[in-house]
Amino acid sequence: MIGLSRSQEIIWLHEELFPESRAYNFTAALDLRGPLDEQALRQSLVIVLARHEAFRLEVDPEVFPPGQRLKETCPLRYRTVDLTDAEDPEAAFEEVWREQHDEPFDTAEAPMVRWTLVRLGTEHHRLLQTEHHLVHDGWSFGLVLRDLFTAYRSLAQDVPVDLPEPGSYIEHIRRSTAVEDREGHQDAAMAYWRTALDGAAFDLPLSGLVDARRVRDVPHGDQLRQPLEPGLAERLRAAARSHGHTPFSVLLTLFAELLRRESGRADLVIGSAVGNRPPGFQETVGMFVNTLALRVRLEPDRSALDAVDEVTEVLIRSLPHQSVPVQDLARELGVHSGTGLDNPLFRVMFSAHDAPIPHVEGLGLEVSIHEAFNSGTSRFDLDVVLIPDSRRTVNARSGPGGMLLIWDFATDLYDRAQVVRLQGRFAALLEAYLADAGTRLAALAAAGTPARPPHEHSEEI
Repeated sequence: MIGLSRSQEIIWLHEELFPESRAYNFTAALDLRGPLDEQALRQSLVIVLARHEAFRLEVDPEVFPPGQRLKETCPLRYRTVDLTDAEDPEAAFEEVWREQHDEPFDTAEAPMVRWTLVRLGTEHHRLLQTEHHLVHDGWSFGLVLRDLFTAYRSLAQDVPVDLPEPGSYIEHIRRSTAVEDREGHQDAAMAYWRTALDGAAFDLPLSGLVDARRVRDVPHGDQLRQPLEPGLAERLRAAARSHGHTPFSVLLTLFAELLRRESGRADLVIGSAVGNRPPGFQETVGMFVNTLALRVRLEPDRSALDAVDEVTEVLIRSLPHQSVPVQDLARELGVHSGTGLDNPLFRVMFSAHDAPIPHVEGLGLEVSIHEAFNSGTSRFDLDVVLIPDSRRTVNARSGPGGMLLIWDFATDLYDRAQVVRLQGRFAALLEAYLADAGTRLAALAAAGTPARPPHEHSEEI
């Protein structure tokens, strides 16, 4: 028996408080076009399950604090569905996808991953992969894709499977626990966060959208996607390079400016998920992610470029201290959740899902990856994720790639029309920044973002 990692603890608590939530189920659809060797695919999944011990962990419901154990072997959760004769194959696939995603995991019984192979045509299949975030993060997804398709290619060609030695998630937990047992191991990092967040306000009433008195008590949510076409994405990449920034720091700054205009606050705390993988665990499947509480203080009369400089500095200063669990930080600062649902340090997030998608040649298949779709839950008021390269495939890529922004939002606070308006204002800020980064921050796209009276849409929620 071994304890949960600090990253797993938050997920376990959410599952205990909201057993009907599927916020921590992750489902991807792998679209496969071409002649598929189904036996090789199934055997490849067996290899993936055997390689990565995190999938074979199960939580013991009888102990507290919660613990988990490793099963040496467990059965593959795999089924096939044939929709070739369906009247509307896409509608039928949507039903299969929702069934696959919404089925709860029994965290006391491994494995916490399952697959469904859907046949849509003679040479058209989709593989649905659903994992629980207790044992998975974005980097892990890339590892699984690499192992799956590398093993598939080898088995289909009848050659030995050659994959790197996997890392041990249990070893990560043991090492982390040993570090945490050392007195004062977090003192320097905690001192940084206490200083950085001193005097910060942790609520963020977006008065143009939401009645500030509203309190979330259910994790209901929805999702909208905002593509940035390749030409725009290339302009953003070039502008960021020219000023020593990253596209993420530019977009985070513009997102903060959007929040400033909606809330009337220039001093903001925005959550941002980070990989938090220690050296030596790049080949390890498991949940490593932590969340940073980034303090962003905007000066609207300075240039937008100055604002991005400052936000970049905030990121540079904060990332070395990413190992402090967010729950420890909240406890240290004496802030607590009112409902168990909301994070007491921030209600809005902006993150980048920048784990690389592997490139695997010689598959004889065209593979498209569709991931992170929402099925009715949101852990935060707003949770925006940047996909830096929207070309989601393991096949060869050519030409510049676009980007994708995924907006999850709480439906008890916002409706789709409100979020569409936010997306439009964000796009206008980006265009204005790329046209002239020296413009005053408050003047960016000002003509296209008229002020709206507080609580204009409060009757809709």
